[in-house]
Amino acid sequence: MISWIPPELRWLTRHVRPLLRWHIASISCISVGSFLALLSPLVLRWLIDVILPGRRIGLLIAAVGLIFLCHQGKAVLSNVAGYLTTVAAQRLALDVRLQLLRHLDTLSADYHEGTLAGISMYPLTEPTDEISYFGSDLVPAIVRTLMATTLTLGAMLVLNARMTVAILPIIPIFLLTRKYFRDRLEGDTDTVQRDQLTWSGFLQEHLSSIIAIQLLGKEQRQERTAFHLLGARIRSINRLLRTGVSFTFYTSLTIAVALSAVIGYGGWSVLTGTLTIGGLVAFYTYVTQLFEPLSGAAETYVRAQKAFASIRQVQAVLALEPAVKSCPSAIKFPRDQPWAIEFSDLRFTYPRNNGILSIPHLNIGAGEHLAVVGENGAGKSTLAKLLARFYDVGSGSICIAGRDVRDIQIQSFREQVCYAPPFPILFDTTLAGNLRLGKTNASDSELKEAMECVGLAAWVGTLQRGLNQSIGPGGSQLSGGQRQRLGIGRSILRRPRILILDEATSSLDSASEQQLLSNLRNVLPGSTIVVISHRLSALLCVERVIVLERGRIVEDVSPALLIRSGGAYFRLFNAVPSILGFAQYLT
Repeated sequence: MISWIPPELRWLTRHVRPLLRWHIASISCISVGSFLALLSPLVLRWLIDVILPGRRIGLLIAAVGLIFLCHQGKAVLSNVAGYLTTVAAQRLALDVRLQLLRHLDTLSADYHEGTLAGISMYPLTEPTDEISYFGSDLVPAIVRTLMATTLTLGAMLVLNARMTVAILPIIPIFLLTRKYFRDRLEGDTDTVQRDQLTWSGFLQEHLSSIIAIQLLGKEQRQERTAFHLLGARIRSINRLLRTGVSFTFYTSLTIAVALSAVIGYGGWSVLTGTLTIGGLVAFYTYVTQLFEPLSGAAETYVRAQKAFASIRQVQAVLALEPAVKSCPSAIKFPRDQPWAIEFSDLRFTYPRNNGILSIPHLNIGAGEHLAVVGENGAGKSTLAKLLARFYDVGSGSICIAGRDVRDIQIQSFREQVCYAPPFPILFDTTLAGNLRLGKTNASDSELKEAMECVGLAAWVGTLQRGLNQSIGPGGSQLSGGQRQRLGIGRSILRRPRILILDEATSSLDSASEQQLLSNLRNVLPGSTIVVISHRLSALLCVERVIVLERGRIVEDVSPALLIRSGGAYFRLFNAVPSILGFAQYLT
């Protein structure tokens, strides 16, 4: 590839190449249309210089037919070419959006937890549309410009070489004008993209938080922020429009000078007898046809700057690398070994965060049920996410079945290690549809078993449509406890070998939590279950408790010894009224 070609154009060419057959068909229509456009001025010259002076009625009818054929044929072919271009644009948009979506799906939790959904979503909307329609129209536009310019210049040279040479200096003037405005257009389009991205992120965050905004009474504050963001967006768009208007003005000025020169010089030539009236009309028509593609080239250049800015936006997303990914030699999750978990010399910290999780050594036996407790910020959820491989450790290792988790294929790993968050993501479909996200081919009996395990079977039985009941966007028609139960039910269907419940039962009352955790023993026999919880009731269903404090393990005992020892966990909960009763229960 030639090095001087802009990298954005090279990227676009690679994506347009698979749609070559549509472009060939469009170019064929454009080519025939260009020949018809070239014929029309010659017919006018023939009409003015031969047919009308000679009063030849038969030839007049033929000339009218040719004029009709030229104009109507060009219009039809232009529409067909436009249709083919639109089809190619839609296919290009589909390819780019799927490529972006697939890439976003590979990015790790560090990106998705640190990036607003609106910012992630934006490149799939307006930038992709800009790229697809410009990319699909680029080749036809170039061909249209080259063919129209070449054919028209050739006809003009044959018709009157002197007049043609006189207007040729207009072309380098146009090129210099384009060079002058190029940097301004590029900078302005990048600013528009940044302002639009900021607005899109704010809008997504605002729309997803409207109820909270209303409860806090911060509508006016949000409106002021929206006003400032929209104002900045409008100003950047207006600046781009002003640059484009100036560009168009100076290019149209050169065209006006050329047309005026043609009329002046051509009129003088007619008066002196060196040019016929028909020749002047034909030449003037050719000049307008010559500068039509040049004007189109100016507009194409403005569009190119917008499209190139959009391409840079898409390239920036595609250049992101997932922090967690399978190594080339990764293996599938070992199924023929005990699934013991071992933490060795583990150290981890989030970017721009001073908090450190440090675990020199920790063993979790296969099939063990344990709880991880501690104060807010102690590192409980961080430990859970490292075990679920949302993140990879900074140093040290986490091994399962004797294998470092970084040496296991991610897809295979996530089929066997399931993470249930405190706020499960539910979709605007039915109960069954949300459950089957855990296992697509789950039978009705499996769904029923999962519902019984999480305590939703009786409630589902009262619904008119049962498991086919819709739950609304994000499960809005469910209570907090029902959402958590449904999320855990979805995890159960996967039959994971390791299940991590990260405050996944926090919306349930103590009795319901104990019942659900007890049911898991029967439904997932042999599976390792890790419960992250703040509540004492969760300890009734585990054999072991790990207490974290400031990112370190300070206690690792049974539930009974935990309370009796009077250690860190006792100090954490010594203000809880039920602590004495709980201790007595354990005793």
